[in-house]
Formats: sequence, C-alpha cells, structure tokens
Amino acid sequence: MTQTDEIAGALHAWAPELGESFTSLAYLGSASSISWLTNSPLSSELDSIINADSHASAAELWRKVLREGVTLPTPGLLLILEHMRRNPADTGNSLAMISLGFSRTLANVAFRAADALYKDAKASFAGDEIDIAIARFRTALSEFRFSIESQFLSDDTRRIATGKYATAVAMIGRWINVSPEVVSRALLYSQESMKLGNVQPETLVYRLELLVQQFDQTGDASLLRDALELLSANQNLAEGSEIAQAEARLRLAQLAVPGSRDARRYLSRAASLLEECRPRNGVEKARCSVLSTLVAEAEQQQLVTSARSMAIPRGLITSMATKPSCELWEIIRRVIDGLENLRISNGVVPAAVLSARFLRQMVDGPVEFLQPKDFSRYVEITGWLATKASWNRHVQWEAGAAALSAAKQTGDQDLACQALEIFDELAARHSTWPLPRIGIARVREFLVSESGGSASATADSWRDAATLALGSTVYARSHLGGRNEVFAVADARGFLSEAFVFKRTTKAKAEHEASMLTALRNEINQQGDANRFEVPRSLAIVEVPFDDERRWVHVSQRAVGRLVSELRTEEASGVLEPIVDLLGVFHRIAGSPPAGKSAWRSLKEYLKMWSRTLFEPEQAERFVDSLRNLFPEKLSLVRKRDGHASNWLVDPVGRIVAIDLESSDFVPIGYDVAQLIEDNALVPANPEGWYRRLAIMARYLSGIGKTLSDAALTAAYGWFALTRALRLGTEKEAGKQLRRHARELCGLLMDCGDDATKDLARVLLQALSRTEQSDINESVPTHDHRRLSTAMAYQLRHQGPNNGVPIDQAGFASMDDLALTLKVDSSQLLAIAEHPGEPRFEVRDGRIRALYGHSLDVVIDVGIKLGSPASLFHGSSWSALDAIIREGLVPMQRRVVHLTNIAEEAMAVGERKGAPLVLAIDQSHDEEPVAEGIWVSAGVLPHRLSIVNPFIEEAGVVR
Repeated sequence: MTQTDEIAGALHAWAPELGESFTSLAYLGSASSISWLTNSPLSSELDSIINADSHASAAELWRKVLREGVTLPTPGLLLILEHMRRNPADTGNSLAMISLGFSRTLANVAFRAADALYKDAKASFAGDEIDIAIARFRTALSEFRFSIESQFLSDDTRRIATGKYATAVAMIGRWINVSPEVVSRALLYSQESMKLGNVQPETLVYRLELLVQQFDQTGDASLLRDALELLSANQNLAEGSEIAQAEARLRLAQLAVPGSRDARRYLSRAASLLEECRPRNGVEKARCSVLSTLVAEAEQQQLVTSARSMAIPRGLITSMATKPSCELWEIIRRVIDGLENLRISNGVVPAAVLSARFLRQMVDGPVEFLQPKDFSRYVEITGWLATKASWNRHVQWEAGAAALSAAKQTGDQDLACQALEIFDELAARHSTWPLPRIGIARVREFLVSESGGSASATADSWRDAATLALGSTVYARSHLGGRNEVFAVADARGFLSEAFVFKRTTKAKAEHEASMLTALRNEINQQGDANRFEVPRSLAIVEVPFDDERRWVHVSQRAVGRLVSELRTEEASGVLEPIVDLLGVFHRIAGSPPAGKSAWRSLKEYLKMWSRTLFEPEQAERFVDSLRNLFPEKLSLVRKRDGHASNWLVDPVGRIVAIDLESSDFVPIGYDVAQLIEDNALVPANPEGWYRRLAIMARYLSGIGKTLSDAALTAAYGWFALTRALRLGTEKEAGKQLRRHARELCGLLMDCGDDATKDLARVLLQALSRTEQSDINESVPTHDHRRLSTAMAYQLRHQGPNNGVPIDQAGFASMDDLALTLKVDSSQLLAIAEHPGEPRFEVRDGRIRALYGHSLDVVIDVGIKLGSPASLFHGSSWSALDAIIREGLVPMQRRVVHLTNIAEEAMAVGERKGAPLVLAIDQSHDEEPVAEGIWVSAGVLPHRLSIVNPFIEEAGVVR
C-alpha cells in the first residue's frame, strides 16, 4: 500500500468526505500531491492529526501558527478545521487550555483555510492547472462565506475575505456556471470590501467581470453600461482591464443592429483594447487570443453566438452543446488556430487546455460536422499536455481518452494501441485508481470489435474497475436517484469532468436499465434532441464477488450536473417543461405493460404503509379503500420512471440528464409528473400553481400522444397529488417546508379538485393538521394572521395561566378563554389553527393547544409514528457557540430543545437569533417528533454536537 493510500484510508475512517475533498483538490491521490505532508518540516505533527482523537494536537498546531508564526500547508489548516467542526467540545477544551476561545478561533481558522485555498488556486492558475484551480476556488468560497457570516472577523480581515470571495467568483465564472445568487453576493461583497478600504485595481477589474457575468445570466444590457461607467469613474483601472473591457464591448456590439454605427464603434474599440493588452500570464494570453478571433468574426458579421454566450470558454462550450452548427464549428476551428499559434510558438499551456476542451466538445458533437484534422489535433494537443504535466494522472488519462475517441471515429487501431499503452502505464502507477481499468476495458472492446478475439480480458478489466470503485476509500457513495450504493467517479476535475457510475444491483435490473438507456439515447439522437437532453451511456455489466443477488455492477458514463432536487426552487421550476418532454420520450420507448397488468397492486402497498403512519389501523384501511375507489384505473400504463427531482440532473450547459432507469414496474400516465412536481414542492400550491400543473400535464400528454378531457385530467392529477401529499406528510426525512406543502396541497385540492377528491383531501388535511375543521382559508398567511398566531403561541406556551387562560397537563386551553384574553372571536382562532401553513396548533373538542415550544409544564403526546430521520440539526447563533460547546443544548426558557431534520430550516432558525450557525446532532434516539419536521429532546450533551458549514455548496455541487 502506498503512502497516499494509507492517508486516504485514515481519512476515510475518520472523515470520509474530507478524503474525497482532498482528492478533488489535488492534496491526495499521488506521491506529488501529498508533498504538503512528506516534504513538510511539520510532517510528524501533520500526520498526527489525521485521526479522530487528535484534537489536542490540532489545538497545539494552531497555537504554533498564532504564537510562533508557523506556516501550515493548506491541508493542515483544513484538518484543524475538520477537528473543530467534528468534535467542537473536546477541541474547545484543548483550545481553552491555551487560552483561546472556540468561536473566534473557528472563524479565524475557516478564514485562514479559505485564504490558503485561494492562494493555492491562484498558483494552480499560474501553473496552468486550471481544473485544480477551479476546485480550490470553489472550496475557498464556502469557507470564506462561513467566516464572513460569523461576524467575528475584524474589519481588516473582512475586507480581505469579501474581496477574495468576489475575485474567486469572477475567476471561476469564466469556466463554469455559477448561480445568479452567488454572482449577486459576490458583487455585494465586492462593494463591501471597497468600502472597507480595498481599492486595488485588481478588485475593480474583477468587479467589472462580475457585472459582465451578471449580464450573461440576466440579459440586462444596463449592466454592461454600468461596467463601462465603472471604468470612467476609476481611471486607474484602465491598465490591466483590457480583456474585461473588450468582453463588455463585444457583447454590446452583438446587442446592436448588425453593421450599425454603434456596433462598429464597440468592435473597433474592443479590437484596439486587445492590441494594447499586455497579458500577465498564459491564461490571459489564451483569453486574449480567443477574444481577438471573436471580435474579428463579429467585424465580418460572421459571429453566430449570442451576446450572452461569449464567456470564454463557458459560453462558447454551451453554444457548442446546445446550438451546434457548421458555422459555429468553423468559428471554433479559427479560435483553435489562434490558440495553436500560442502553443507552438510560445508553449502556452492554457492555450492547449482551451483547445483540448473545444475539441473534446467537437468530437462529442454531431459527427457530420467533424473533419479529420479535428481528431489529429485532439490527439496531438492532449498528448502535448501530458508531456507538460507528467505528474498529473488526469491529464495523462485525457490523452488516452482522446486517442481512443479518435480511434473509434477513424478505425485507426494504432491510435487504440497508443491509448492502451497510456492506460496500462497509469494502471501500473496508480494501482487503486479505477479509471485506467475503464480505459483498458474500452480499448479492448474496440479492438475485439475491429479484429475479433476473446472478450474475457475485457470483462476482467471491467471487473477490476468495478471492484476498485466499490471498495475505494476515496470515491464515496453518491446519493443519486435516492440510492446510497451508487459510486460516481469523475474522469477529470473541474470543468472537464464527466463521471463513470458504478451501481450495484441484480443482473436483471442491470440488463433492463442498460436496454432503457440505449433505447432512450437512440431515440433522442434520432429526433435531433441531443442539444436538449443527455442520456448516460451504458458501458458494461459485470459480476463482482458479493454474496447476495446484488452482485452485479452496471457501469455507465454520463455528464456531471446538479440534481434538480438541489437547485433553488426558481431554477428547478424553470426546467420542469424540458424534464416532462424527456419523460414523454422515455415513456414512448420504454415498452408496454403485460396484459392484465394492474398499477393499483404495486401502489397499494405504499399507500397502506403511509396511511398506517398517519391513521389508526381501521381508519387507515378506510382511507386506502377510498383511494381505491377514486383510482384512475382507465388511464393507460407506462413504464415507471421514479420521476422525483433527485432522478434528474442539469448538466453544465443546461441539458436535462435522466438517471436511474432500472424500474421495471408500470404506473398510470401522469403519475411520474405529479411525483416530479410535488415531492420537492417545485410548483406553489395555489390556484395559479394548479393551472400550471394542468398545463405541464397537458404538455406531457401531448408528448406521448394521449389526450384526456378536462374532467379526467383534473380527477387524475388530483388523485396523484393526493397520494404524494400522503407520502410527504408521513415521510420521516421530509422537513417543515415539504410537510407544509402537503397540507397546502390538500387545501388546493379542496379548492380545485373534483368533488370526490375534495372530500378525501379534507380527510387527509384534517389528519395532517390534527384539526377537526375543514374550511380552508388562503394559503399565504397575512401580517394580521402571523401577529395573532404569535400571540396565540405565546399564551399557550408560556403565559396563559397568568392571563386567565387555564392550561391542562396535555397543554389544552379553552378556545373561549383564549379568545377572551386576546380580544378576538373564537372563529378567528380556528382560522389560524386550521390554516395549511400552521403546523403548531391542535384543536380538539373546542379546546386548543400549541404542539411544541412550551416553558409551561405540560406533556404533549401527538401520536406521530415517524421513525428517526437520518440527520437532525439545531439552528443557533455564533454568539451562543462558546456556551453550547461547554454545556450542550439546553432548553433555556423552554422545556425542551427543538431540532429539525433539514439543515436549511435550522439555518433559518439561526438567522432569527443573530449570525446563524447550524449544529448537527449525533442521535441517541431519545428525540421525539412533535410536529411537521420538528423533534424535541430534553437536552443534547456537548459530545453529541458537530458544526455544519451550510455554505458547502456555495459554487454549486456537481454529481
């Protein structure tokens, strides 16, 4: 076992996510990547903190940083930070021994780690390791924000942190998609940094770039003019900003009327700026070259990309993937010509990196647009890059992949042998890395298909790769498609990445999924929709040494992307239409059900399970019987997709990617659509949202060639939505937001559903809300509603007995007594308590109680039968952190500590208390559910607490 494998194993045993992170950040994976440890004068101290019990050593290392001026490598700072988060109680005690407070130290260590990552990222850019630089910048963003939001940084440190956050967003935004929210925050932080005294020219240049990025996202041309006004107001900005200025002016030219005076003026000035530019490094030389080519194309009125698709290289790559054309391919070839001049004449590595990225997109694009020189260039450039970075295994692998791609397109077996030689060498040097085995298997498959021979060696290579991936301590389980034994292994870092997916399953399911993937991919290509949709490529099905029937591994390759379930609600809502279009394609090609197939039988078991969680046994049976009577059994059946939002990705260029197609069951048409919309609350439960649901359903039905009457459509979607509300209301992992959505969905069905659905929705809402009332008001609480709700909660939880509202041991009070004290009518109290957005009251026989949050001595037994969730969190504030790690979580003025199963909801609670902080709870199973998404405990001891960075996905996570 190599030393890097030993480190990976130690990290996996203690902090598996950190091991995976170290690999992506190039601090682990090869002998050169662990030089931070092996070549450090602090090697023994650093080695000592790679385990769970070394918090005292971590505190001592930090003391040396502060008081002896010791400089730690970035991984050392990240290890100290991990100790503080995973074991705050013991690390806090160790810090107290050297007179250091925990909370301020945590903020300071996070800042130092972010700053070190930032510096390493800039060094990677300077060293032409662009993919590594992007990964490091992304991690730095999350730690910068964590430290900034603590409010514990000094003004000087905050000036640095906010400025570097903004700069990092600007730099990675050139290469990958960054969310509009992050770009907006970067602009705010940039402004704050400048107000705190940061007036460096570099800061203003990157602010200009951020304004241009925001234009690319919004199309608001005033942002480009704001960027130019920034130049006018800061004359010292001119030198060094030529590329950013030219980018803004090129976009303005593309917005102007082609050939107009304005267009010519913008282009002329852009060309002059590029001639004046004196690039400071290889990245700027490459960007300047590409931009000069684009300006020249625009001057000839030949530029076919839009103003919002000019980002280098992100915008151009997106255009190539989504709007491929012969004209665009010719422009890209001329772009590559300019980059090749830089590579050949000056050895500019970033020029080669960009060329390789463009060529990879060309080779993966429409075959009819390709020319022989595209393949030869791709092989030559990736091979040249491999000689320049012989230590970088991902660059070596890319060279082999390029040779194999060219071999498959041209039939050149010599190129295949060249690829095999590269992969064999990588396999020998990196014995635990799965990717070389994948490469070897694919080359052997190609050679067998071309010249015949035995396929056994190919199967052995696939088996080796699968065994390595499943047993790896580096490639953690990826929660894709709701599964926890799916391993996604990136083929390269950062903006170059795709992923190979290894899924343990049965042979029958693997073969079924492979056939579905192939059929869907062929159909999409045939109808010319490869620019809208992406389907994983099935590569192999191999048997591995496991004892159960799930001893088969399905290997596939797909684009990386962001799960739709992890997008912001606005983003996710915006991709619903293309998702249902792809869903329709799948249902058209996925086969017909066997004769006599009943969808009710398979759905019934789930409905019974969910109902028994909510109702008493007899009532649960009656509820399921009612659902059976309303079941839309006349609808056609289609292959079950499991359409929830965790089964769809959006790739870096905006295409929809379908994942997890192994289900062989059948469901009624439209069921998957409701699962997609409702399981993650992607459309609001209000009248406008109802019409959008029906419109999406109609679009889907049109896509599969089916029609339903308005009445049938309303009845069908109503039934589907009702079952999803039942599932959400009883799912132990669902948080307050989704449980609230379940109640609001019932209210919506009572307003918009057919008569039969309305009655059943009323029953379900009563159960979910724990009320006996059925008259539902508006779904969005008003200001008066919230004010009265707060007053009700205050009396029922804390002060009722002191104000003429007797409260019994179960927490109930007379509705009339409470109404008299609050000087309102009891009907107003009912309206609050029965509102779908209110999870905190229960009404029973004219009496009312709060379900949680009491300081009064009451016992609340709400009869919830939910199991323990996978995780529980508590929202607090940074100002309370030192006390929390000493004393744990205590009820304070209340009787119990409140917990939630959703980190974002804990964050929202923390924001009400000051600078927000999220704590994770090591469960001891003494927590009790008391309301939707709320658990309580008598207290949580310090050793059961850890600290979460809620901003870990700051720059977007790809899977």
